[in-house]
Amino acid sequence: MKKLRQFLVLSIIAVMGLSLAACACAEAGKITAVDDLARAVYIAETPERVVSLAPSITEILFALGLGDTVVGVTDGDDYPPEAGDKPTVGRYFSTSLEAILDKDPDLVLADGHDPVTPLLIEAGIPVIILQPKDIFGVFRNIRIVGKVMDRDEEGVALVAELEDRLNAVASKTARATYKPTVYFEIDGTDPGSPWTVGPGSFVDMMISLAGGYNISDASSSFVQISLEKLIDSDPDLIVLGNYPFVTPDDVEQRGGVWSELSAVEGRRIYFISDTDTTSRPGPRIIDGLEEMARIIHPELFAETGAEIK
Repeated sequence: MKKLRQFLVLSIIAVMGLSLAACACAEAGKITAVDDLARAVYIAETPERVVSLAPSITEILFALGLGDTVVGVTDGDDYPPEAGDKPTVGRYFSTSLEAILDKDPDLVLADGHDPVTPLLIEAGIPVIILQPKDIFGVFRNIRIVGKVMDRDEEGVALVAELEDRLNAVASKTARATYKPTVYFEIDGTDPGSPWTVGPGSFVDMMISLAGGYNISDASSSFVQISLEKLIDSDPDLIVLGNYPFVTPDDVEQRGGVWSELSAVEGRRIYFISDTDTTSRPGPRIIDGLEEMARIIHPELFAETGAEIK
């Protein structure tokens, strides 16, 4: 079963690699890209002025060495640090059409959640929507950006590196004899009905690849979990994706039914040190996966300390 699991992970990546080749192509002096909404976007030539409407997309651009082409970002774009020096076009999810047009972009990269996106498309500006559903979708997005921006080799190399790191985690967690149950909290503002992740979310996939079992079986990616469900599931581990707003001490002090949880009694409450690595679908998603794996199966990674090889 372990060998089968590792084979499946490697097979998915191999199939994904074949499909990536068709996601964008340069032909007859123009670039054609098929985005995550299955839209064919035609670009006359390699873009030189790019506006990014999502922090994750900005991270992809900088990871591919394209920081100089970025002429506009949202006020939530803070990684890498130099992204914060770029002119902003408004708040994430709520940018300004006027501010974007003022940057005279020849390409806008968006995640499709900003209401201004359809207006940009109507204005005739090339807009590529990057809205990946899982980690493999992030890899595909990196390849799309690399191809469109004439950084294909860099895109291929970056994806290969991230694939290697994902496989390193999967190969180690495949050795696990037990999959700890995990409650991952993304919002504990209301401790009586906190928010967690369900199947289909990035974090759910990360928990699985890291050798854990997500206690949430809800039909949506993000859902409020009842205390009854939490008590019935009695997770082995609690992982906080809302740190430092909520700390392990905060969870211990909630009292009530929370104090009855085995993870609280055993002080098995952990946190993701940089929650952007589990919430942003960009290159650092593998950083989040590696940290998740160290939390769920520290015994498998003790031999390499903080590094996963």
